Amino acid sequence: MGELARHAGKVILLSLPIGQLFFEIAPEGSLLALTHADTPSLELEVSPEALSALAGGPGNLREQAMKSVRITGDADLAQLLGRLAGQIRWEYEEDLARFIGDAPANFAVRQGKKFISAGKSAATDLIENVIEYVSEERKVLLNKRDFLIRKNELNVLRDAVDRLEKRIQILERKG
Repeated sequence: MGELARHAGKVILLSLPIGQLFFEIAPEGSLLALTHADTPSLELEVSPEALSALAGGPGNLREQAMKSVRITGDADLAQLLGRLAGQIRWEYEEDLARFIGDAPANFAVRQGKKFISAGKSAATDLIENVIEYVSEERKVLLNKRDFLIRKNELNVLRDAVDRLEKRIQILERKG
């Protein structure tokens, strides 16, 4: 809060897929919610993909998501917020529970995680199916098994060529 206090009076606009949130930095370093602001000092635009990664992804995914947030405005404040965001973990279920209650918040978070997991699973399945189609049906690409077979065959052929060259050299010396 001490570091944020140096930026007292500045306004932050957080643009999320579900709407915009405005915050003003108070003199003691806390964030005060505003209903609107004409000229924010800093605008952070979060895409839906980045939002889901920020909410539940592992550390490296979260770092990638932070890099995909579009930043406009005060670079020093953005850098400070980025550093602080890396040090905190949002308990979104707890915050949601304040608005809708414990049981609905728990249910919503569990369903959200299932939805994200299902989306990731569907994307993985789609990629695997495309790879299978391109490698098995269309024969445009080699699948891993066929690649390893061809690689092995190539190594055997190269060894045979090397042996043949040595035989030719031996025959040339004798002849």
